[in-house]
Amino acid sequence: MMKKEGFTLIELLVVIAIIAILAAILFPVFAQAREKARGITCTSNEKQMGLAILQYLQDNDEQYPMLQYIPSNAIGAIDWTDAIYPYVKNGDNTNAPTGPVVHNGHGGIWGCPSYPTASTGYNYGGNWELFRDGCGTYEASKGVAGSCTGSGVATWSLMTISTATIDAPADKIMVVEKGQPADPFAGIYMDPTESAWTANIGPIVNGQPTGPDTHHEIVYDKDCALNSVDPTCGAGWGVSPGVMPRSRHNGTGNALYCDGHVKAFHKGGIDWYKNVYIQGDYESLGTQNGAWTGVN
Repeated sequence: MMKKEGFTLIELLVVIAIIAILAAILFPVFAQAREKARGITCTSNEKQMGLAILQYLQDNDEQYPMLQYIPSNAIGAIDWTDAIYPYVKNGDNTNAPTGPVVHNGHGGIWGCPSYPTASTGYNYGGNWELFRDGCGTYEASKGVAGSCTGSGVATWSLMTISTATIDAPADKIMVVEKGQPADPFAGIYMDPTESAWTANIGPIVNGQPTGPDTHHEIVYDKDCALNSVDPTCGAGWGVSPGVMPRSRHNGTGNALYCDGHVKAFHKGGIDWYKNVYIQGDYESLGTQNGAWTGVN
C-alpha cells in the first residue's frame, strides 16, 4: 500500500508558531526602520531650511526674518517660512481662505512625515529669540485688523536680530521639530522661556551654570489631539507641546543649528543654557514682551 506524503498537524502547527515568533520579532524592527527613514526625511527638510535661511541672511544684512508680521496689503500674517520661500520654492503657495501667501509652512519640506495630521502646518518652529514677532506694533501703527493684537501690543517692536549676536552658532538651535498643538495651526515658534525648559540654573560662574538642567521640556514631548483636555496642551501663545521639541522618531528628533548643520537629539537631550539660550537676544525678547529676565 502506497503511503501518502505530507505534513502532520503537529508539523504545521510548529511551522506556524515559528512564523508567528519571527513576525513578532521582525515587525517592530520594520517599524523602527520606517521611523528611521522618516527621521532622515526630517533631517533633509531642516537642512534645506537651513540653506534657505543662510541665503536669506546673506541677502538681508545678516538679519533674521521676522517670526510674522502683517503688511497692510496682505490678508493674514506673513511668517518666517514665507520670508525664506523664494530660496526653497517648496511647499504649498496658497492658503485659502487667508489669502495668496505661503502661510503656515505646510507641504513639501515643511511637513514631517510622522506628524499626526499631514495637512497641518507648523511642524517645525523657529527659535523665538531669533525670529521676532512684529504683528503688534505694525497693526497698531497701521490700523490693520488681524489675529496678532492683544495685551502688551504697545511694548512689541518691529525689530530683527543680527547673526552677530550669536556667540556660538554651532551650539544654538535655530529651528526644531515640535509637537502638534491643540490648535491645528498654533506654534510657529520654539518657546525659549527658561522655566519651560528647566528650573533656575543660575548664577553663571565662568560661563557655566551652577544649577542643573532639570529638563522640564520632556513634559511637553507629545502630540495633542485637537480636542485634548491635557493641561499642557493649551492653544495659542504660551508653553505647550506645539512650541516645544518633539522626539517622535524612535525617541529622537532633529534640530537645525545657527551654523546650518542639523543634528538629532534624544528626548531630554537638549541643554537649555548651551543650545537654546542666546545671551542678549533672550534678554531683549524678555524686555520686548515683559515675560522674563536673563540668567546672568
